[in-house]
Amino acid sequence: MNKLILTSLIIGSVWAATPGKSDMVIKNKIGAADLTGQAQTILFDKINEFGVDNVSDLVCLAENIYFEARAESISGKAAVANVTRNRVADKRWPKTYCQVVQQGPKRESWKTKLTKEDDAIYYPIKNRCQFSWYCDGKADKIWANMEKTGKTIKDNAKAWSDALTVAAWTLGYGDYIDLRDNTDGSVFYYNHNLVNPSWAGSYTYVTVIGNHTFLR
Repeated sequence: MNKLILTSLIIGSVWAATPGKSDMVIKNKIGAADLTGQAQTILFDKINEFGVDNVSDLVCLAENIYFEARAESISGKAAVANVTRNRVADKRWPKTYCQVVQQGPKRESWKTKLTKEDDAIYYPIKNRCQFSWYCDGKADKIWANMEKTGKTIKDNAKAWSDALTVAAWTLGYGDYIDLRDNTDGSVFYYNHNLVNPSWAGSYTYVTVIGNHTFLR
């Protein structure tokens, strides 16, 4: 894909409804996060390395891996990727990676409520989505470098690169085309160092990988 075209898709961050306000799609943006210059370059390189043709799936899955498991090992990142993939394959959840990752209620901007019907902008309702990073009220940005100086933020850059690699493997690109499900079919997980959710008892314990407990 031409880099200029891809850049135009990545930059921007609004939900738009077309033709009616109830029919929500992402307009002029792939994924939910903004990317620094080096983060974009890493993305372009991974698309070329793996010959990715479904960029939306790659970006949405990689963002979920990055924000949910940035400090985890490759195994920990793969576990989050597998849960996401298992949900896509499960009829209880939406059928695409972006829809699964961004699932949850949204509210229309008060600004577009005052305007014509086909220009609506939507934002996720805080703390009401499936993956907490997506609706925690914080700006979602992948900082692979400092914007003023261009200096690489090494840990973030590596985490983003690894997230994209694991996402590509999960989607069937590269040498790991049949990435093993190290969660054994899990569709839920939580960070046991941070929370002890009441809902966990309703599901079957599967395993612990890194900082996450996995359930199905």
